[in-house]
Amino acid sequence: MRVVSVGALRGGRVGSGDEAEAVVGVEEVVGADEQRWADRYGLLFLLIVVSLILSAANTTWLKVVAIVLQGGVVLFAFLAARAGRHAWRLAIVLVPVGVIVGIVGWTGGGSQPAELVAAIVSVVLPTAAIVALARRIMKEPFVSGRSVLGLLSVYLLIGMTFAATYVTIAVASEEPFFAQAEHAEPVDFTYFSFVTLATVGYGDFTAANPMPRMLAAIEGLTGQLYLVTVVAVAVSRVRTRREPPPGG
Repeated sequence: MRVVSVGALRGGRVGSGDEAEAVVGVEEVVGADEQRWADRYGLLFLLIVVSLILSAANTTWLKVVAIVLQGGVVLFAFLAARAGRHAWRLAIVLVPVGVIVGIVGWTGGGSQPAELVAAIVSVVLPTAAIVALARRIMKEPFVSGRSVLGLLSVYLLIGMTFAATYVTIAVASEEPFFAQAEHAEPVDFTYFSFVTLATVGYGDFTAANPMPRMLAAIEGLTGQLYLVTVVAVAVSRVRTRREPPPGG
């Protein structure tokens, strides 16, 4: 099959038969490009899941791996979102700095200021990834399977961001975050965040103070509204490729 350039097609320099072939050819190119980036969204989703699993790490070296992977998730999110040149350069500089700060904070001997800085960095990194992905998804010409993968990745990143926010509050206040536990591990915050986001409501961990309780309520509402509006509407409008014109 002969593929005619888009410029020739728009300029009206091809016949009706050539035009039909051109449309099909362009669709095949678009479909291949979409699949290539869809694969990257799938890999991003997998990286986020692995990062969540590593939040249960109870050894120093695994915690370091988890922090490095979180930084990698952010960089890969910028890559998958095809961020602009300036945004990409900024991410390449700031993300490694954030990873180093996070490692120093969590392995620096329990210093409260260092842990607080590391916790704040853990909030900023997934938030930056959410912004990059959301901006790219909003530019999509139509909803596809790739778009849904991106939206699901954003959903997981929202849970990670709230978990890091809870850790930040606990470190800053130096008070027990949960009513059921005086000392909480990072995995407890991740678990609590996603249970809240999914509105499962096990009740084995509940926030002890007013501010965390309100944030938990906001997270639960965010999770429900996101799934029943953004994701549900996107899934209902998924299409993999545009149909060729009649008579082609």
